[in-house]
Amino acid sequence: QALALDPRHLRALNNSALMCAQVGQWDLAVERLMVCRSLAPAALQAWLNLADIQIAARRFCAAQDTLDQAGTRFPPAPAIAVRQAIARAFDGQIESAQRVLDALDADGQTLLVSLVAGANHCEQRLNRKQLASKPDAYELFCQQAYEAMQVCDWRDHDRLTAVLRELLARSARTGEGRDWRDAQLCGLMLPLHEDEMAQIRRVSIDTIGRQLTGAMPAFTAARSTRRDNRIHVGLAIQSLRDPKVVNGLRRQLALHDHTRFAIHVYSPTPQPEPAMTRSIADTCASAIEIAHMSDDESVARIRLDELDIFVDMAFDTPWCRPEIPERRVAPVQIRQTTWHRHHPARPCEYNMSDRFVHPDELDLEPYGAVVRLPVSCWLATHDDLPLAPAPERADVGLPRDALVLCAQLPALMVDPQSFGLWMKMLQALPDAVFWLPAFVPVAQRHLQAAAQQAGVDPARLLFQPRGSREQLLGRLALADLFVDTVRFNANQGLVDALRMGVPAVTCAGNSMASRLGGSILKGAGLAEGITNTKSAFLERVVQLGQDRSALRDLRGHLAAQLAQAPLFDAAARVREWESAWSTMAERSRAGLAPAAFDVPLSAPTRTTAVSPLVS
Repeated sequence: QALALDPRHLRALNNSALMCAQVGQWDLAVERLMVCRSLAPAALQAWLNLADIQIAARRFCAAQDTLDQAGTRFPPAPAIAVRQAIARAFDGQIESAQRVLDALDADGQTLLVSLVAGANHCEQRLNRKQLASKPDAYELFCQQAYEAMQVCDWRDHDRLTAVLRELLARSARTGEGRDWRDAQLCGLMLPLHEDEMAQIRRVSIDTIGRQLTGAMPAFTAARSTRRDNRIHVGLAIQSLRDPKVVNGLRRQLALHDHTRFAIHVYSPTPQPEPAMTRSIADTCASAIEIAHMSDDESVARIRLDELDIFVDMAFDTPWCRPEIPERRVAPVQIRQTTWHRHHPARPCEYNMSDRFVHPDELDLEPYGAVVRLPVSCWLATHDDLPLAPAPERADVGLPRDALVLCAQLPALMVDPQSFGLWMKMLQALPDAVFWLPAFVPVAQRHLQAAAQQAGVDPARLLFQPRGSREQLLGRLALADLFVDTVRFNANQGLVDALRMGVPAVTCAGNSMASRLGGSILKGAGLAEGITNTKSAFLERVVQLGQDRSALRDLRGHLAAQLAQAPLFDAAARVREWESAWSTMAERSRAGLAPAAFDVPLSAPTRTTAVSPLVS
């Protein structure tokens, strides 16, 4: 309304530009701030605001031009210099950016610390890793590249890969440390070898350990006389505000043998409500909220439970707190899923895997203490179902007669190689569309632009409307075929699709992240969907897309398998995890070092949960 009365109202232009930026309307935001600058060319803040939004919009060259012009108009100012360093670092001009950072005076250093503190306040930061208070140009570049990956902006993929390799080489030469908890995840979408990823993990673990400050009593495995003889297991979970997390956890807890195992749950739920922990309290020994605790406070609280085994179920998620296992809270520490086949010796003793991820023909010696579960290392405990039968395709924007290929996974896990294969599939299947989750608008725009560049009509990329977990499950049944990513396979989204009766095709690579899809399909009785090369992956999807009869047969085969599929026999799979825990605890109590072992197959049960849509 203010701009309608006065289109050149400076404050209204500025504030509305900031609001446009908040919702990703970058063109309009930049346009209005450029008007602000023209209206107030003598105001340094107008130039800084424009540069800030250009940086946020990833228009780094334009931001540098704005700041260079400001540098000629105004006396030297820390506000200009700091932004010049950031814009250059984000643009990959690392040496130039580092020179500017090194030349900052005391005021500039203070401003940099302030800007970093503001960035660290964002709770959605990947893995919630805090930027160093005085980051170098390498860290600034990598941070923006990781954030770009979360919205499918792949412009820096090759440069990021080269930078990580450069830093790995430097670390090997000099011993320089890096907190790479973000690279441990994002690197899985890059063309890095699993040996390089193993080195990233080792460097990161050592660095996190060195950065721990403050004295803390050393961990001891002594047990008080008041403790019972059960094996005490602690589960560090993800937020209880996620209904998907709650459903899987509640079912897992209900299936455990509580006469042999005391399960303690540690939840990182922000601003928790008592009802959240009450929902699981009846099926565990204790449920403790630790979001408000510091890392050391959390460690002290967890140690009070005198655990035998600590299970980190939040690794490589926003709820990951690697400082806790680094301080040590149990004689045996494991991560439920690591996404990596190589296993560092600390802070966790064992790497949970299976015979598909670590096959028999693989020399296991270099991989550490690998525990191979007999079916899959992915514990599929979810039994939530749609509230109603699947809607009509038209209700969710799907063409009635199209071949609907789908993938259900976070935008971060969509890598350019996988997307390129998807586009080749669409080119070979003219009646097909590709159905994706409700990614944020900027991610949708990046994918549409990538499709256009690949010669595919962007309109053939369809995005689900937002909805509840139950609505999502109901919609999944509308898809014809689930198509995996090749570098970091889908996991829970793939399991959900299979439960809803949607067949899938995956490509097994040479890492845990790229073999998990095959592990899941094998456990679901759909080994026909596993391919071993990119060309075979493409060929298999195209073959099924062109032969609807074969696709219907595959769907029918999946439906027939689900009732007896080992993957979905959650009770038997939980028994196998308990068997693994027992072996670990026994070895620890006997003073034996961690060692690789295979878990025997449990007898089938009758508790398999199958969707009524495919029964």
